[in-house]
Formats: sequence, C-alpha cells, structure tokens
Amino acid sequence: MRPKKLSLKLARLIKRLSADRPEYDLVRLNVIWLLTLLVTVGTLTMFWVEFLLPGYHVGLTRSFVYYTMLTFYVSYKEIYRWLGRHREKRAGSVWVVIWWSSVFLMEIVSFACREQYCPLAEQYAVALAVSVNFLASWISKHLYERKRQS
Repeated sequence: MRPKKLSLKLARLIKRLSADRPEYDLVRLNVIWLLTLLVTVGTLTMFWVEFLLPGYHVGLTRSFVYYTMLTFYVSYKEIYRWLGRHREKRAGSVWVVIWWSSVFLMEIVSFACREQYCPLAEQYAVALAVSVNFLASWISKHLYERKRQS
C-alpha cells in the first residue's frame, strides 16, 4: 500500500472515530449497561455463596465497588438524558426487583432453616443503595420530562 493511500485511510478512520454521533454514544452506554449487568450477576453470586457457605465473606469493599459501578451507569445515563442524547429506554426497576427478590428469598431460606443461614447487613445495604439509585434516576427522568413539556 502506498503511503499517501494509507494516510488517506488513516485520516478517514480518525475523522469517523472522532465524530460526535449519538449512535457511538449509545454503543458506549450499552457497553456500560452490559458491564453493569455482568458485575451485578457476579456480586449477587458472591452474596449467595457467602449466604450458603458462611466461611466466605463478600465484605463492604466488593459491595462498594458494585454500588460505585451502578452509580456511574445511572449518572452517565442521566447526563445523556439531560444532554438530549438518551434514546434507548430500559427499566431500571429490574435492578431493584432482582436485589430485593434475592434478599427476600434469603430471608425465606433463613426462616425455613431456623436461622442456620442468615443474610448479612451488606446485602441489605446493596439492595437499599440500588433502590436509592433507581429513585434518583426516576426523579431526574420526571424532572427532565417536565422541563421538556414546558
């Protein structure tokens, strides 16, 4: 390949990658959502292992890492909404339902096994933190809708 042809292709690639296009932003948002989903599954799995095998301990650090990841995703999504770039709708209530259902199921197992297994405070803290994130996002969404309608 000739150097001029190579530099022309490189210039087109740089131009395409640096363009401010919503579809690229949406891809990034989808990647962050997918990463958050994977971290959710991993963290929830660790909590269940900790619940069923008391020798393991998830601890506040992993819970904090998960909560930080989720907060980053929610903040990123809301910034995109307020900038007018958010196009894809996702139900944030899914995260809340997953965490509270898991904690409730752990409570049922704990009751059925006469307190042999017991959910730890970190599990409640994460479920509560996910609920706070969801409520903050919901309020932001409704404020944005009001602003847009007026």
